[in-house]
Formats: sequence, structure tokens, C-alpha cells
Amino acid sequence: MAGREPQRQKHPGGLEVRELGLVLVLRAHNGFLVGVPFVWCSNDLVASFATQALLYRRMTDNARFLPYEMAAIDWLFGANPWGTSMVIGLPRQGVGPRDPQSAVALKLGIGAVRGGVVDGPVYRSIFEHLRGVTLTHPDAFAPFNTGRLVYHDDWADYATNEPTLDGTANLVYLLATLGDPVR
Repeated sequence: MAGREPQRQKHPGGLEVRELGLVLVLRAHNGFLVGVPFVWCSNDLVASFATQALLYRRMTDNARFLPYEMAAIDWLFGANPWGTSMVIGLPRQGVGPRDPQSAVALKLGIGAVRGGVVDGPVYRSIFEHLRGVTLTHPDAFAPFNTGRLVYHDDWADYATNEPTLDGTANLVYLLATLGDPVR
């Protein structure tokens, strides 16, 4: 039912959860189970969804979003249409951002921004309307940039390959929380 407000549910302990995550689950019509809107900082949205699903699971003992939580984490580390990690320098020998849009990386080397999460893919329509973006080398992901979404590992693409503080901080929190199952 379009336009309906997501339902509020009372859970044990009086916790009220607005199941906005369900909206993202319902949008996940792809083999990767990721339903975020692919706007600037889409990887931050992916990490945010995974964090919310994790916290929901821990606060309610309800694992209904667990497959989507894990899929979101997998997406960030390479289970996506490009087969690339979205975390700079990780894995060290695998496919991941090597040419981020970063003055620090340009001057000090990629190691200076290792662990940073890049913006992530955007809708092709967004990329095509950016001003001043021309790729500086052949697009290694061209075979995968054929549909609605694009991602480029090129320092000149500030929309998909710029390290973001919010996405990086979000992933740090998520990974730290995954490692600490405090109840």
C-alpha cells in the first residue's frame, strides 16, 4: 500500500521500533539484497542499514533482517556488481579502491587513507549530470557499468570514489559492534 506509514511495533521491554528498514528490504529487488537509494554516499546508507538491522536484532531478539544485514556488509567488502571492496586498501591484495578522490592519498599514498569507505555507486543519471568529471584512465569497471548504476575507481570521480568520513565512521562502529555482542 503506497504511501502508508510503516507500522510501529511494541517489543519486550517497551521498546518501540519504527520498521523503516522494511522499506529498504522491500526495495531489494536484486541478487545482492541491497535496497538503498543509490545517491551520493550510497555506501554510508548500506552501512547504516546494516547497523540498524544489527541493533534491531540485538534489541528485539528478532533476526528477520539478518540476511539483509549480512548482505549489506558483504556488499561493502565486494559482493556487489563490480566485485570490489568499497573500503580503501582492503583487502590488501584483492580488488578494492586504489585511486580514490583524495588529495591526501595523492600526496602521501593510498596507505594514508587505508580503511576509508568510498562514496559508492550512484544512479547513472546522477553521474551523467555531474560537472567537471572526466575519468583519467580507462574504466576498469566498464563491463559492469552497463545498467542503472555506475562506480569508478578513478580519482576524478568525486561522486563514487571519494572517501567519506560518515561512511567510514559508520563502518568502524558497525564492525566494532559486530565484534562485541554485549547484552
